[in-house]
Amino acid sequence: MLKSFFDGLASGSQGLGQSGGATEGGNSNANSSSNSKGATPAQLRADIYTCVDQISIWIASGKTENGIDYRSTLAIIERHFPGTQVNLTTDEVAVLVGGLTNMIFEFSKADGISGAMAFRTFTDKLLVSWNSIEDKEKKIPVGEGIIRGLNQIADPGLATREFAPRVQMVGSLKNLTAAVYGKGSAEARNADVVWQSRFI
Repeated sequence: MLKSFFDGLASGSQGLGQSGGATEGGNSNANSSSNSKGATPAQLRADIYTCVDQISIWIASGKTENGIDYRSTLAIIERHFPGTQVNLTTDEVAVLVGGLTNMIFEFSKADGISGAMAFRTFTDKLLVSWNSIEDKEKKIPVGEGIIRGLNQIADPGLATREFAPRVQMVGSLKNLTAAVYGKGSAEARNADVVWQSRFI
């Protein structure tokens, strides 16, 4: 399923929804405003690291897609991107991962290197949490949700235009997909092409 998802992205049949809205099969699963709402960089940074910790713990706990435990994190994201919502429980991971990524992208406009470092911290913690899931039936959809959030909801257009931080962000994404698909796999290579086309 993940392979076909990236094949669709590479061919242009799926991708970022307008203003960060996730679309799959023509149905909108999540909606997000196009920028953070009047927060200072310091406020945004504090909320980013709070969300990083909350999402990491939430994924590792196995409480995704229960319709309840995502709400405190979503409330923080919605402060910065009003209108962000979860319409289906299967969208919870994608919306939180994509929403927090947009917060990091917005923060990177004020400090590109710090934004890239925050993104690296987030992707590293995502991997640790995802790898801690022992139930394969649970682990696969969580992995799909992470990838979907990064591709369909996260908007690279919000990120700094500085070249070096954007390259670092691509590196973080490559590390993530290599871990999910297997380093050197066709799926990982396909994902790398997608990341580079969107960021560089």
